Amino acid sequence: MIVYMANVSVSEAARRLGVGVPRVHQRIADGSLRAERLGNQWVVDEFSLLQVAERKTPGRPLSARSAWALVALAEGDQEALADLAPVERSRAKARLEELFARVERPHKSEEQVRQIAAVLRSSFRNRARRLLRQAAGADLPGLQHDARWIPLGLSAPASGIGAIDVAEGYVAPSEVKQLSDDFLLVPAEQDANVVLHVLPDRQQPYPESPLLLAADLAEHRGPREELRAVELLGEAAERYGQGER
Repeated sequence: MIVYMANVSVSEAARRLGVGVPRVHQRIADGSLRAERLGNQWVVDEFSLLQVAERKTPGRPLSARSAWALVALAEGDQEALADLAPVERSRAKARLEELFARVERPHKSEEQVRQIAAVLRSSFRNRARRLLRQAAGADLPGLQHDARWIPLGLSAPASGIGAIDVAEGYVAPSEVKQLSDDFLLVPAEQDANVVLHVLPDRQQPYPESPLLLAADLAEHRGPREELRAVELLGEAAERYGQGER
């Protein structure tokens, strides 16, 4: 299921971000932090706070092209790699191997798992536009099997999560409106049970990619999803190493 988080006070949000309370109020006003007013006080959505906090950490998210280059390299897709300039291939190789180096040791603490999941979220944030939607529960099976999208994330059997109350997958930009109309998908936050990853133009997904699935699961932020994301990253690293030999 999609993980939802609690609200925190403005002062706690300021402490976590390392800023003053006025700056938090500025972010609430400009919409970069989701919050609601309870009585005479604001409370900040913790999920939104975590997203802002991660954006403040060192290291910029990769562009969509660079993120998909990593997936193509991990999958050994020589046709896709042929479209990259030599410097792009070299950079992708260095980034991928740096990412895989994070899972070289088999035993990970909870904190290490969270850190690796955060790196996955940051690195692959721009791979696709992520839309949260709500559908009637009875429509989820039909959506899961619709030919216009590729089930991945929580809907992928390899996720090991077994979520039956959530549909997640990748879809081409041209299919979003019709798919939404056919299944009466409506924008949602707290009640979302559908996650649409809208692909960049002409980008094909990699349904069998453990690296892509790891990025999907890391975005859900739950302990089980993050742990499985790290496990999948290890599987991707092992498969990549076998291909290199």
